[in-house]
Amino acid sequence: DKTQLVMAAVEASREYVREDLRPKMYEQFGRDFFLLQAMSTSYVGRAVMQNFNQVLPQYEYRRVAENARNPGSEANTLEKSMITHFQKNPQLQNWQGMLNVEGQKQFMRFKPVYFEKSCMRCHGRPENAPSDLHKRYGPHRGFGNQPGELAGVVAVGIPVQNALMEIKDRAASVFMVLFAGALLLYLVLMFIFNRVVVNNLRGVLHVFKEEVEEKSLQDFVPEKDSDTSRDELQELTEAAVTMSEHLHRTKQELKEYAQNLEQKVAHRTQALQESKHLLQEKVLARNRELKTLNRISELTTQALGLKDVWPRVLQQGLELIPAQGAGVYIFHEQDSCLDLQYQENALLLPWSVSVNQGCEKDRSLPNPELSASICQAVSGLLSSVTDLDQSHYLNIPMFCRGRVLGVLSFVGLEETPASQEQQELLLSVGRQVGIAVQSLEDLQRLMQSKELLQTVFDGITDLLMLLDREGRIKMVNKAYLDRFGVQAQDIMDLYCYEAHAGLEEMCPDCALGKVVQSAVPSSKEMHCVSGEIFLVHFYPILDGDGEVQSVIRYAREISEQKKMEQKIQQTEKMVAMGQLASGVAHEINNPLGIILCYVDLLKRQPLDLPQGRQDLEVIEKQVIHCKHIVTDLLQFARGQESVKEPIQTNRIVQEVTQMFHHKFKKNNIQLQLDLEPELPMIKINADKIKQVLVNLLMNALQAVPAHGLVQISSGVEPGEGRVWISIWDNGQGVPDSIQAKIFDPFFSTKETGEGTGLGLAVSYGIVHDHGGEISLQSEKGSWSRFTVFLPLSPGLQS
Repeated sequence: DKTQLVMAAVEASREYVREDLRPKMYEQFGRDFFLLQAMSTSYVGRAVMQNFNQVLPQYEYRRVAENARNPGSEANTLEKSMITHFQKNPQLQNWQGMLNVEGQKQFMRFKPVYFEKSCMRCHGRPENAPSDLHKRYGPHRGFGNQPGELAGVVAVGIPVQNALMEIKDRAASVFMVLFAGALLLYLVLMFIFNRVVVNNLRGVLHVFKEEVEEKSLQDFVPEKDSDTSRDELQELTEAAVTMSEHLHRTKQELKEYAQNLEQKVAHRTQALQESKHLLQEKVLARNRELKTLNRISELTTQALGLKDVWPRVLQQGLELIPAQGAGVYIFHEQDSCLDLQYQENALLLPWSVSVNQGCEKDRSLPNPELSASICQAVSGLLSSVTDLDQSHYLNIPMFCRGRVLGVLSFVGLEETPASQEQQELLLSVGRQVGIAVQSLEDLQRLMQSKELLQTVFDGITDLLMLLDREGRIKMVNKAYLDRFGVQAQDIMDLYCYEAHAGLEEMCPDCALGKVVQSAVPSSKEMHCVSGEIFLVHFYPILDGDGEVQSVIRYAREISEQKKMEQKIQQTEKMVAMGQLASGVAHEINNPLGIILCYVDLLKRQPLDLPQGRQDLEVIEKQVIHCKHIVTDLLQFARGQESVKEPIQTNRIVQEVTQMFHHKFKKNNIQLQLDLEPELPMIKINADKIKQVLVNLLMNALQAVPAHGLVQISSGVEPGEGRVWISIWDNGQGVPDSIQAKIFDPFFSTKETGEGTGLGLAVSYGIVHDHGGEISLQSEKGSWSRFTVFLPLSPGLQS
């Protein structure tokens, strides 16, 4: 405790320097200032112990380490061994014991010291240490350590040599005193023994000799011999021997009594074993009965139909009831008769038994008593009968939910059950068989209903799904499984939004919640990320209380229908605009020709004012622009069928890009080609397709800023039977609000006078004339892609 107190006192002074004094010194004099006497915890600890040793010189305190910064703190051999010991045993918090130090015995306590994060400024990397520390000790010793490493040990020693000598002297003195005391105690005990024990022994002998009246006890005390001198202990010993002999004789007598008792116990034990054997036989019998009942109840889970159940029922029944054979009847309530379904070694049983009121005997039957007994079992009670050959028949009703379903008939019994317990067991067997039969019939009807429902479900070619109130999938049709390529067990009891979209909560625009709340059907168009469009219907299914129990989700894909409607709308629009354009073009073309003619005549005449000539040039430019509009209108309106020839589309793309090469280079726009080299030949009008590509490239050229990018790619889709040409640019994109009108005639996003608004409309008509499609994909402010799809021509080689 004294060494621990010394360590605690020194550690408290070191804690004060580390936590209070040192931070204040850094705050006052800077991070590079280091005053050894005020900031070194090791120096302060040693100084404290030096002052401490002036008062108590016998205490020795050392705080040492290997490769210590101060050579005076370098560990000696003993301290190094303790450092090694703590390194091997990091769980130790201290060590204490007696050691021989320089010929003197000392009590030593060692405690490990570990580097902390606050120590790293002076003991970590040399460049982080204060400069004053470098000046005093140099940059080599005491650095390169990490938090948590063993820094060294603190050792406190107290010399105990003198104390041990004093202990020996005091021990000798104490021994002499104790020896004298023990001798005195012995004499006192002898006196007490004589006064207490010997007197008491004399009293006991007096009891044996004089005060005990029973003769049997008096005999234990031997007669006193006047020639022999004996003390009280000898007399008491002789009495004990005599008593032992008496106990031996008594033990022999008890053995004789025990032999007679063993015979009685053996007889009682045999009776108990016989009772136990009978009880075990009853328990085994009850276990067999319970197993039979359990096996009968398991038939509904093992059999496929009633024909599979009957042999197993009779097998279990014959194991329980000792009979030669058995049969099973089913009661037909409409015909009021019992028909034999199956028999095993029971050929005497009738194939059919009529159930009439009173179950009167029909003498026309071969065995009228047996038929009447079987009929009586329909009332729900056991019935039995014995024929002339003294052969017993037992009939057990099969009933469920208070209704008799049939009769189990057993033939060739040695005797009919007489006890109430046996009759209850047989009725339980009939009840269990009836429950099994009823359950199997219900299961068959349920399976038939399920198969019918699944057939109707799977016959629907659209996607059909049954959901519960929370949106968990309970049933899907074959079209759904084929559509998504999944198995039914993979998606059962999953939430619909989890199975379809991988979400953790219901889709924001889903109508399922609304249908569950309102119990009203709902329909909605839904657009998938893949571009497919579905018309989704939700139909609620109500329970008996009018609450929504489940919901049918019916989804029909209308992507092709939507595309066809768009094509029809676009075609009707094009036809109407074509008719309008044709009439307008013819009406305007003639006046424009006359205006151009007079402008040409005026230009040939000398004009005095230069402004007049400029005005004429403006008029001519605008009239020429009108002529171009009229030409485009006529071309758009005529819609004449073009001549198509086999050609490779890559060749057309390369010719068009060659035409635009200089324009792209002039505008500092990069043009990239990524063409499929093995494109097949297709029948198209090359000039018309060139016109389409020119219009698309002109739009891209006008949309892409300087240093932009335009990519042209091509490919083939054998599965779709078409080739495609794509023009992509990183311009400003097309807003979603106008994408549906981009192919309309006269629609343009350019400034007035920069275009006619017929370029994409004409391109749409050309591609449609070739039996193809043209589509737009765009992201506003980022990119646009126009894709032209042209059908493959059967019979042409690539």
